[in-house]
Amino acid sequence: MLSIVTTTTTTVVALGQAAMFGAIGVIVLITLLIAKELLSASESRKASRIGKATSVAIYPLLFAFLAIVAVAVVSAL
Repeated sequence: MLSIVTTTTTTVVALGQAAMFGAIGVIVLITLLIAKELLSASESRKASRIGKATSVAIYPLLFAFLAIVAVAVVSAL
């Protein structure tokens, strides 16, 4: 009985943490996409370079976002 309660509690906590990290990742992704658009629209060469450098962080977050969406779609089916 105790092992079932412990396992269930651990699973619920793990799912809550995963949802929290997913939400944080999506917020960071949106922020970086906005920053990239604003920086690339600037006429400054330095701002344009920083805008291109944000792709280093955007691509992994984009793949993580797609994985989150895929898991949500599969679990809904």
